[in-house]
Amino acid sequence: MNLNKIIAVRTSKTIYRDGDLVIKVFDENYSKANVLNEALNHARVEETSLNIPKLMEVTMMDGKWAIVTEYIKGKTLAVLMQEHPEKMEEYLEFFVDLQMSVHAQKAPMLNKLKDKMSR
Repeated sequence: MNLNKIIAVRTSKTIYRDGDLVIKVFDENYSKANVLNEALNHARVEETSLNIPKLMEVTMMDGKWAIVTEYIKGKTLAVLMQEHPEKMEEYLEFFVDLQMSVHAQKAPMLNKLKDKMSR
């Protein structure tokens, strides 16, 4: 995998694009359990009708855990809002509809946020 094109840097992880793949590489001290839990949650959400990238693999790269997903081409809603501020209301309506769609999904095996926050 080619890790030359960085598309985002977050706390404890760097996200790369390699053709039609996205590789999220975690820092070497990031918990294996947390990486595997993230991959498991991703797989559980894939079983809904939401349009999310498919999980391709979980692997080790140079001693660091990585999650590989497919790349979905397109612009983020934030970019669209910056490029077309005159459509802000339309984009906000779309965002609300999207959030309602997310919350309407059933994923019984997915951990509840309430449980996570009380750890």
